[in-house]
Amino acid sequence: MANSVKIGQLNRAVILKKITTVVSSTGEETKTEVEFKNPLWAQLDDVTGNESEDGKVISLNVRKYTIRYNDEIATEGEKMVITDFDGTYNIHSIALIGRKDYLTLKCSKRE
Repeated sequence: MANSVKIGQLNRAVILKKITTVVSSTGEETKTEVEFKNPLWAQLDDVTGNESEDGKVISLNVRKYTIRYNDEIATEGEKMVITDFDGTYNIHSIALIGRKDYLTLKCSKRE
């Protein structure tokens, strides 16, 4: 398998937080981050680049984190965020590697 992952490559400790909606006593809904997994060991693949739009250069902070398979992350991962030492990243898509072996989380930095 060309894109196989070795367990020793998961060498970066990150925090995975789940975004939940909390209703206050007045009925107002607010979104809060609740820690889901700490530490979560991941492999980082930084695919940051630049994009030119109308003569302006826009920096794209895109990363791929590879983690061990987890049912809840596979189904509800897009409702979670990853906190790394340099910022918080929103999860946009999840790809399965192998048969319930690993997950690749494609993320972009929260502004």
